[in-house]
Amino acid sequence: MAACDRDGKMEQPAVSGNATCTEADAKPKWVIPYIDQPLSFWQSLHEQFGGHISAVYFPLPGNEYGSGRPRQPGEHLGEFLRRSPFELSVLVNAIVMPRPLAEMAPIILGKLQGLAAIGVKEATVTDLLLARQIREKVKGLRISMSVLADICSAEQVEMIKDTCDTLVPSSRVMRDLPSLSILRKAFPGRIRLMVNEACLPGCPFRTQHFYEMASAATAPRSLCAELLSLKPWLRLTGSWVLPQHLHLYDGLYDEAKLAGRVTLRDPARYHRVLDAYVHRRPLSPDAIGGGPASVQTAMEISEEFFRATLHCGRQCHTCSLCRDTCEGISQGQKGMPRDAIE
Repeated sequence: MAACDRDGKMEQPAVSGNATCTEADAKPKWVIPYIDQPLSFWQSLHEQFGGHISAVYFPLPGNEYGSGRPRQPGEHLGEFLRRSPFELSVLVNAIVMPRPLAEMAPIILGKLQGLAAIGVKEATVTDLLLARQIREKVKGLRISMSVLADICSAEQVEMIKDTCDTLVPSSRVMRDLPSLSILRKAFPGRIRLMVNEACLPGCPFRTQHFYEMASAATAPRSLCAELLSLKPWLRLTGSWVLPQHLHLYDGLYDEAKLAGRVTLRDPARYHRVLDAYVHRRPLSPDAIGGGPASVQTAMEISEEFFRATLHCGRQCHTCSLCRDTCEGISQGQKGMPRDAIE
């Protein structure tokens, strides 16, 4: 794939005169969430999108240690694990463990060894010490460093690169192309971008929110709701990327990941969102399955606006771009105020 220079500009790869590829080969593959549907749902997805899908991810079964999200329905999970037409990836990525690692690791490793024996190929992990134990004890299982590990700098890459095969960069840098370019150059493995997550970069409620999601039987209230009601323009700063803007990231990643084990539980909505992202068909930001911090109403996000946010450096104390755009959209205007970028 094309690499990027230090300014985030695409460097064109050399192309052989005899090289040919299909659309599925030419674009990054997708890692998609498990929702509790009969096997026929997954077989249908495989028939339509199989060449585009790298893996389906699902939470580690059992109650001892979660995935940082509310407990998921699992009526069909057993059959899915036995007969899935897709490669499988398991999540072991809660931010906060319920007990010390010394007590939790043997339980987790035992489960992962069992899953590896039935063909699961990858584990996504937040805790680096756990990742190291998985590398040692579960041979052949690839390790992905979760977005929840908050890896956003080359310094952090130095800490994890010898343990992990894939990096899902922090939400802090999903709208920061220069920083993503640095990670691309620093990390020797595969970069996987979570594109429809809508968390606020550097959200001050982040740790407690994920703790409550992992602890509650049902999804808790959004801890950022009051802040977003006071400053609705912050929704435009979230870590989401719309399908029609994915081309701005070309060369910076190897795989893309859809969030949505909760927000995309409806099969029809799941299919619409996946189809839009795979084929880069336009979606409004309220339609991507981004969660409580996402844009809640249908609005047009111009490429001009989105491109500007990829290089703004998050200088919100001196920049009114998102404020002005939010206000303009709320008044029925389209596009981006010129004085916001001059």
